[in-house]
Amino acid sequence: MKVTVLMENSAPEGLIAEHGLSFYMEYRGGRYLLDAGECGAVLYNADKLGVDLSKVERAALSHGHYDHADGFNAFFAVNHTASVCARPRIVEPEIWEEEYIGVNPGMLFRYKDRFDLAEGPRELAPGLHLIPDRVKHEQSLVAETSQGLVVFNSCCHAGVVKILSQLKEQFPQKPIRAVLGGFHLMGKDGPSTLGPAPEKVHAIGAALRDELDVREVYTGHCTGTPAYAILKEELGDRLHPLTTGAVYEFED
Repeated sequence: MKVTVLMENSAPEGLIAEHGLSFYMEYRGGRYLLDAGECGAVLYNADKLGVDLSKVERAALSHGHYDHADGFNAFFAVNHTASVCARPRIVEPEIWEEEYIGVNPGMLFRYKDRFDLAEGPRELAPGLHLIPDRVKHEQSLVAETSQGLVVFNSCCHAGVVKILSQLKEQFPQKPIRAVLGGFHLMGKDGPSTLGPAPEKVHAIGAALRDELDVREVYTGHCTGTPAYAILKEELGDRLHPLTTGAVYEFED
């Protein structure tokens, strides 16, 4: 399994960063996309990284927020066949502190035939599962590999420890090889601030290490730099930063 980060809040020179997230995956001979960032910049990065989005066979939307969804408007311009699997409640308006942060309603109307809405759980492909969690419009993408589960949850609004604990119950014989995504730990003033108390972030890191025994953690986006530093204290070499253009490989 090969994973390319097409969009994240940070990027090296030559690529575009935005407050968004997008993963391209090659898995058991198929090509898949999870999220598309907030605008058409994902097309630029894909071109620079040698990713042909026209060949994506199926896509998924992790949850109904603009910074993960609205880039599909550009994706549909280059890919005319792939459906986007999402939970039905992505169509409901999402407001945060009096600001609309939901999916662009015009895109949902214009491309309504491209969105495959269902509660799940269901398969994006054999071995590639979409698992809903406690947040009404959010789901994880879970890939079975020879070394265990590789889990993608782009913002973990339900809490990364709760999400992974639920998945361990659903896949009791499978260890968690890796988790990739944002952990929603930044404060209201952005990625340079901390949302929860430091001791809570320490507890999250300890649970990922000890209770859940996650071998590799790749995080960024809405995690925030203060929370990342605290997680690093707990997770050490298991923790890696997400960034636009990064490529990760896991044995199928």
